[in-house]
Amino acid sequence: MAFELQKGIEQTTYRRANATFYTLCRNSDLYELLETIQNYNNRFNDKFKYDWIFLNDKPFTEEFKRAVQAITTGNAYFDQIPEEYWSLPENLNVTKMYAGMKLLRDDPDGAAPYATSLSYRHMCRFESGFFYKQKLLQKYRFFWRVEPGVRLKCDINHDLFKEMEDNNYDYGFTIGMVEYSKTIPSLFKSMRSALQSLGNDHLLTDTDKYSEFVFDRNTNDYNYCHFWTNFEIGNLDVFRSKEYNEIFEALDRYNGFYYERWGDAPVRSLILSLLLKKGTIKRFSNIGYTHPPYTQCPTNEKVHLSHRCTCDPSLDITNEWYSCSWIFDNIESGENPLGISTHA
Repeated sequence: MAFELQKGIEQTTYRRANATFYTLCRNSDLYELLETIQNYNNRFNDKFKYDWIFLNDKPFTEEFKRAVQAITTGNAYFDQIPEEYWSLPENLNVTKMYAGMKLLRDDPDGAAPYATSLSYRHMCRFESGFFYKQKLLQKYRFFWRVEPGVRLKCDINHDLFKEMEDNNYDYGFTIGMVEYSKTIPSLFKSMRSALQSLGNDHLLTDTDKYSEFVFDRNTNDYNYCHFWTNFEIGNLDVFRSKEYNEIFEALDRYNGFYYERWGDAPVRSLILSLLLKKGTIKRFSNIGYTHPPYTQCPTNEKVHLSHRCTCDPSLDITNEWYSCSWIFDNIESGENPLGISTHA
């Protein structure tokens, strides 16, 4: 059952977008989360007072709800994820799943992050194909995903939700980067098969979409680029669409979230890049943002000073070899040649 706490904040003439913050977390994340919420308040939400939805695969404790409510500046809503969204698929071969975990754990080059974590796999599948079905999110059009421990490093003085709405953006992000290839060895093969089963394989070469961000035409393969989804603002209507869900469901049948360790970032990046038309994805390049160990930091001194940034510009990820942010920027500017490869 959903739990709601409403703030008695003063109503102003400011017209907010139909939007909410959204966080998937555990009770044990409380104090790390409180630091993050306070940071987002200071940098953005004290000005705009958007609601915040918190989801957990377990019931939230009363202590958690009281502490979070005390610090949020908009209304706080809490709910537990239904079991069917956080459990093993019925057709899963459990023996094969554990064999895949062992393979990632014992990799001679080092274990992949979350190599043997079942909860991480549940999370990635949930964030790919179920979060937008949660009851609490149904009344909203836009969401801004926030994870415990992240930080905004610069003031955001304008309403990003309104920017999305006013410019008809369907998706916004800060950092693009390459995925660990050993966690998704069959992802693109499965995606291609899923698209073929739906008669949608033409999406890989549609030039009016963002396929260039993920598809290397030189190798005819995935280039491992993805939107780093721990900072994202999205139009929920896209995720609720028939097109998105058909592709997700066709892909989910391969059970790659469990047999391998497909992340929600590459899965969703593939789907969104193939569905969204150019001009509908926004990279917020002037936002200072940190999710350890990576940081985006404005390198323009005027921006850095005017937005009171506290990040070190020399740590900006944009032009690192493992970054895909610059590839997206080149696509937007029309400078990106076809077939750039950024294989991890």
